[in-house]
Amino acid sequence: MSKKKETPKKQSNPVIWFGATGILLVVALAVVYWAYSENEAQTETAPVATETGLPEYNLPNWVKGDADSELRLVVFSDFGCIHCARFHTVIDEFFEEYGEMFAYEMRHFPLGNNFHSRAAAVASIAAGKQGKYWEMVNLLYYNTDRWRVENPLEGFFGMAQFLELDMEQFERDILDEDLMYNVVRAHLAAQNFGIRATPTAYLNGEPFRIPQNPAMLYSAMFGDTD
Repeated sequence: MSKKKETPKKQSNPVIWFGATGILLVVALAVVYWAYSENEAQTETAPVATETGLPEYNLPNWVKGDADSELRLVVFSDFGCIHCARFHTVIDEFFEEYGEMFAYEMRHFPLGNNFHSRAAAVASIAAGKQGKYWEMVNLLYYNTDRWRVENPLEGFFGMAQFLELDMEQFERDILDEDLMYNVVRAHLAAQNFGIRATPTAYLNGEPFRIPQNPAMLYSAMFGDTD
């Protein structure tokens, strides 16, 4: 009796899959940025300030610390900025002891609307939609070598898997053109407001100089320790 030949199961090639999806991400981000920039140039609409006097911020955001605190620190950041990464380590250490004494909000401002930084901003928000915003922020700052590459999507997916996110939802969100559009929109609003560098900080709506260590941050926020 002749044995029936088994047809081998087709397996998807992760390299091809990441590559194809990565190309979609690159093209989508480029098209969205071009379309919105052109629209802004034609309308010349001034950015709308919020009640704090800061530029309009139309992205979902997550406040760390005491959201009802009278002290609110807002920092415009770029995941690819080394100075932002250094301040992230400062604020991370500071939160261990003083995190419940103020509210901290990190706003995305990719310098020059850099593609990789824009993509990282979208990745953090996609993770935030599953309750892992700050966890993804940490991974993005501490693993820049994984996403500042030709195709950053593989790095983003690796981080999402590490955080045990729903991968199908994460893929949908990271390729969401509306979300990409809003990242560009937030950037241009901040740029029109006058923000030029990162990190740029505001404490209760007033310009705030970025401290170099937790002790300096405490002194700047709460007064001298003496």
